Amino acid sequence: MNRVRLLKIILVLLLLGLLGWFAAGQYESARRVVYVIPPGVGSGQVTLDVPDEIVLTLGVKDTIVIENRDNVVHTFGPFVVAPRTTLTQRFYHAVNYEGVCTFHRERQMKLVVNPAPWQLHFFYTED
Repeated sequence: MNRVRLLKIILVLLLLGLLGWFAAGQYESARRVVYVIPPGVGSGQVTLDVPDEIVLTLGVKDTIVIENRDNVVHTFGPFVVAPRTTLTQRFYHAVNYEGVCTFHRERQMKLVVNPAPWQLHFFYTED
């Protein structure tokens, strides 16, 4: 009887572990914003619809992924994405970037990384 009970406990723990692993994977993919640069963007043959401002939030959606399928190097603010490579950048601090984006139609971009919603800021004034 003890052996059967032990086996049930082990199976339940394995099931919980698998569910946790699956949930963590889903959470990680939900944290990402993904852009794919198709071939021909660098030469102007193909355009890519990228917003003027990309807004991320720490702890919620705080990772940007840029897959460069083009044959030329692209820049995205301070980041460089070599041909046929993928940039994955997770942010750990609130920050704002403005600068050149070689795959944006206006060649400019703004990236805003907001603090996590649960980070409280207390403001006070002295009288």
